[in-house]
Amino acid sequence: MNLVIESVGQGEAIAKAAIGRKLQRMFPNGCKRVLLVNPMGVPEEDYDINVAVQNRYPIYPPYGLGVLSECLQRRGYEANIMDLNFEQQAALKSFPQNFKYNIWRKWLRKKIDDLNPDFVGLTCMFSVTHRAMKQVAGYVKELYAQLPVFAGGVHTSGVPELVLKDCAGIDFAGLYEGNTSLPDMLDFINGKQPESSLTQLCTIENEQYIAITERAPVESNDLNAAADYRDLKIEEYSSLGRIGTYYWLFDDATRASTVLSNRGCRAKCTFCSVRHFNGKGVNDRDVNAVVDELENLRDRYGITHIMWLDDDLFYKEKRTVQLFNEITKRNLGITWDASNGIIASALTNEIVHSASESGCIGLSLGVESGSDKILRAVYKPSTVKHYIQAGEILRNYPSIFTRGLFMCGFPGETISQLTDTINLGREMQFDWSVIQPLTLIPATELTDWALSIGKIVEEQLVDGSQRPFLGSTGKQILREAAETSSAARWYNLMEEGDSTHVPTDDEIKDVWFIMDYKINYERLHDVECEMKLGMLRKMFFSMCDRTHTGHALGSLYFALIEQKLKNFDEAKRRLAQAKDLVQQSAYWQIRFDVFGLFRLAEDLEARLSPRLRRTVDLQDTTVG
Repeated sequence: MNLVIESVGQGEAIAKAAIGRKLQRMFPNGCKRVLLVNPMGVPEEDYDINVAVQNRYPIYPPYGLGVLSECLQRRGYEANIMDLNFEQQAALKSFPQNFKYNIWRKWLRKKIDDLNPDFVGLTCMFSVTHRAMKQVAGYVKELYAQLPVFAGGVHTSGVPELVLKDCAGIDFAGLYEGNTSLPDMLDFINGKQPESSLTQLCTIENEQYIAITERAPVESNDLNAAADYRDLKIEEYSSLGRIGTYYWLFDDATRASTVLSNRGCRAKCTFCSVRHFNGKGVNDRDVNAVVDELENLRDRYGITHIMWLDDDLFYKEKRTVQLFNEITKRNLGITWDASNGIIASALTNEIVHSASESGCIGLSLGVESGSDKILRAVYKPSTVKHYIQAGEILRNYPSIFTRGLFMCGFPGETISQLTDTINLGREMQFDWSVIQPLTLIPATELTDWALSIGKIVEEQLVDGSQRPFLGSTGKQILREAAETSSAARWYNLMEEGDSTHVPTDDEIKDVWFIMDYKINYERLHDVECEMKLGMLRKMFFSMCDRTHTGHALGSLYFALIEQKLKNFDEAKRRLAQAKDLVQQSAYWQIRFDVFGLFRLAEDLEARLSPRLRRTVDLQDTTVG
C-alpha cells in the first residue's frame, strides 16, 4: 500500500521519518555541491534534424533552474547548471556534418567529472520531455551508481509516482516549486534543520511509494529571487530556437529571454495544472525586484525582448499598471509579449494602455470557448461578455498583435457550441487565433475524469502518446504529410452535421480545421490596416517558409496579403506556390474543393493580371 501524506498528523511524521532515513543513507557525508540539468527538449525518437537546423524547436532559458540556483546559493550551497537542450542545438549549428544526438552523454559525463557534485537534479516541465529526462537519469546511474538523482518540474509534480516507477534512475522527486523546499532538504541532510522541515518530496522505498505533499511556506526572499544562470550563454538562446509565440516579429538581432512576475493563477480551469503546481491563488513578486531582473538581463546579456512566463500576468490591476509604468519610467528599451493566455475579465483600458507604453508587442487571450455553458463547466473565470469587452479594448491598440487561444473537444461539447466559438472568434477580430484540440495533461480534473472512464491510461501521460496536435512537428503536420497521395473523404461537419452531435475524437481533427479556417483565414479578406497587414506578412513568412512549408492554405492567403500590400510579384509567386502544393496533395485538394478555395485562387489570379492591376491603380489615383 502506498503511503501518501497530505496533512499534518502521525502519518506525516512516519512518512518524513522514512524519507529522512533514506536521505541520510544516501548522503552519509552531507551535501554541498549540486548540478542542475535541463534535459534535451525532444526525445531522440521524435527529433527531426531539419526542424532543429531551422530553429523551429523551442529553446527557453531554464528559468526555474536559474531561480533554484539563486535560492541554493543564498543558503550557502554551490549550484551549477547544465542545459543539454541548449548545448545540443549549439553543437548542431556549429558542426552540422558531425552532429550526433547522443553527444550529450559526453558533455554530461565531463561536467560531472569536473564538478564532482553531491547530487544531480533534473527538471521536466512538459510531458513530451519525460522520455529525454528518463534517458538522462538512466545514463547518470549507469556511470555513477551511487550518485543521487532528483527530478522536479511541472510534469514530474503532476505524476510523481509514475515518474519514479518509470525512471529507475531517479531516487527522489520534488513536488511543486522547489525554491524553498529543496534548500530545506539540503539543510536537513547537513544537520541544519530537523526532519519535520521536509516538505514536497517523494520516493520509492521497498517498492512502496512514499510522499509528503505538505507545501513549504512561500518565503518572500525566495519569491523575489531572480534567476542566476551561472555561466549559461543566455544571449545566444533566441538565435538557436523559438522563445514564445511572437518570435516571428523579432528582427535577426533581437536577443530574447523570459521572466516571471508572479507565480500561480487565480483560476482553477479543469484542463490546466497551474493550480496543482503553484497552489491556490497568486503570489506576486515585488515590482522593483521584477524590473531589476529585466534591467540585469539587458545589461548583462543584451536582452531586448522578454516573454512573460506568467499564467496570470494581469493579476491585481494596480500592481500590473505599476509594473508596466516602472518599465516605462526606467526606459529599458525592451519589448515584451504575453504568449501565455491573459484572463479576459482582468483586462482593462488602463492595463492595456500601460502595457502598450511599456513595449508590449503581443498579447494572447485565453478564451477556450464561445459557449458560456462550456466556460462554466471548465471553471473559466471569464464569460462571453468579458471576451467581447476585451476585444473592443484591444482593437484600440493596433500596434499590439493579438492572439486568441481557443480549444475544441471538451466533454459533451456539441456542434452548436463549437459554432458559438467560431462566431465569438470572428466577432473578437483577433489578429490570429490558435485552436487546440483538448490535450490531457497530468494533474488536471479533466485528465482524472478521462482516466476514470478509461478514455486514456496512466502510461499515456509519460510515454509521449499525448504529444501536441499543433506545432511545426505536431500530429496535424504528420497527418498532412501522410495524406499526400490519398486522403479520406471529407465534408464540412459544422454545416452538414446535426447541431446537437458531440464530435468523436477523430471528427475533432476536422472540426479543428474548420474552426481554424473560419476564425483565422476568412477574416483576412476584410483586413485593410497596413500595420496589421505588415505584421501578418511576417507571420505568414515564418509559417510558409519555415514552420509549415507544405501549407497550401497558408500560401494562398499569403498571396492575398501581398496583393493587399501591392507586392504584386510576390503575390503571384505565393499563389503559384499554393497551386503547386494543392496539385501535389490529396489532403489539400479535398479541402480546397469543400471551401471553394479554387475560386478564390482564380479571383486572386485575375486581380493580379497586369490589365486589372492598372485599372485598380487608376481608381486609387482618381480617389486620391
